[in-house]
Amino acid sequence: MTLHAKIMASGILFDFAAPTPAMICLDDLVHHLSREGALGGNIQFASYTVAQHALVMASACRLPASRPYALLEGAPKAYVGGMVAGLQFWLVNQRADVIALERQILFHAILPALRLPRPSREIMADVDQAHDIANATELRDVVQGHHGDWRGSAKPLASVIRFKPQPKVEEEFRAAIERELRPFKSRAVA
Repeated sequence: MTLHAKIMASGILFDFAAPTPAMICLDDLVHHLSREGALGGNIQFASYTVAQHALVMASACRLPASRPYALLEGAPKAYVGGMVAGLQFWLVNQRADVIALERQILFHAILPALRLPRPSREIMADVDQAHDIANATELRDVVQGHHGDWRGSAKPLASVIRFKPQPKVEEEFRAAIERELRPFKSRAVA
């Protein structure tokens, strides 16, 4: 067994040194992301996961074609875990570029495994905007401790984020991903 690996819920060995599409399983993504905490645990609810964050992001997309990418934007966290952005940027400064690793996992393993093409600039811009909207909504509805230097850069969604039990989040996340991948299903890995 390699030292640079993680055993996933499916039993697949994910190699950080050489991630490939063969190491990606949709069931692993759904399982791990619906259990991985978001926002570094600084939340008002009993839990708020990367999967629930992804659902909020997808609801904030302007373009329907952006939704599968919004749902999968945080998918590398199924493998590397959920680190707050400040820690990620500090690690980059220490020459441990977790952000680059996450992008490699997303663009070279996850998207190809699901047979999703690289997103266009227009889709990436929409996903980035949806991320900003989700962050502003989370700041209003989910974040426990507030600091004056951390403000949302977008207008929050009109709908309010509420606590959902983990099994409900997992069910909704799976349904959303399967729905958004349906056009790619004939080419996707189960």
